[in-house]
Amino acid sequence: MPQSTEHKYVWRIDLSKTEQYWKGWFQGLSQKFLSCPASKLLLLAGVDRLDKDLTIGQMQGKFEMHVLPKVGHGVHEDSPDKVADVLSHFLVRNKFAQPKGNYRRSLPAC
Repeated sequence: MPQSTEHKYVWRIDLSKTEQYWKGWFQGLSQKFLSCPASKLLLLAGVDRLDKDLTIGQMQGKFEMHVLPKVGHGVHEDSPDKVADVLSHFLVRNKFAQPKGNYRRSLPAC
């Protein structure tokens, strides 16, 4: 079947018109994350956008943080095996799950 160039993806809305709401999506998000009374894991592609609250919280040990190398915005898509490894270690270490089969504990790292 020959491929047609007639079918193109087209944005249904003008995203630039939503810009006024973008800041509100993330305001206070770091404080909400830090104040949650549970074990926390933060997976990042890089620390270049880590805000002051998260930087201080990480240094105080308020959450476990992993920076995954060679990934982009979608860490779970770019490195699914590494995300699964980090997540399984976090779940077992915090007793949310029991290891099964040939589970191999990896060393935590930033």
